[in-house]
Amino acid sequence: MMRARIEPGAPRDGGAAAVEFAIVAFVLVLLLFGIIQFGHLFFQWLEVTHAAREGARWAALGNPTGSVVTPGTTKFKVREAAPGLNPPLSDPQIQVSPSNPAGSAGQPVRVTVRYPTPLFAPLMQNLFGVGGATTFELQSSAVQRIE
Repeated sequence: MMRARIEPGAPRDGGAAAVEFAIVAFVLVLLLFGIIQFGHLFFQWLEVTHAAREGARWAALGNPTGSVVTPGTTKFKVREAAPGLNPPLSDPQIQVSPSNPAGSAGQPVRVTVRYPTPLFAPLMQNLFGVGGATTFELQSSAVQRIE
């Protein structure tokens, strides 16, 4: 068996490994931040979807205590159903149609929630937003028949 002899003047490949690691590490860190940001966006989308469904259910079924269902109480139920959103939902982000669901039995009621969620991972603003936008708008809508 022959062994390779290292000559004193032979070139070394020690620096190539560091350069390769730097390139691979950058890609892996970018991928990690993307996974974290996507997971956060998915959680927020689930919260928005759940809130829209709860609001539509509230508007369709009415209040069990017998008080009248109004857009204000429906919006309150939507905000109450999304405790994980930070910043929390506000009234302009929630739309209830028709505006007065009480007394419209058999008609559909639609609750739409639009939520601009902040992007926190580095470089994600450039990938998702145009011109470096710092938010990504999530939207969910739920329709139920008024009973």
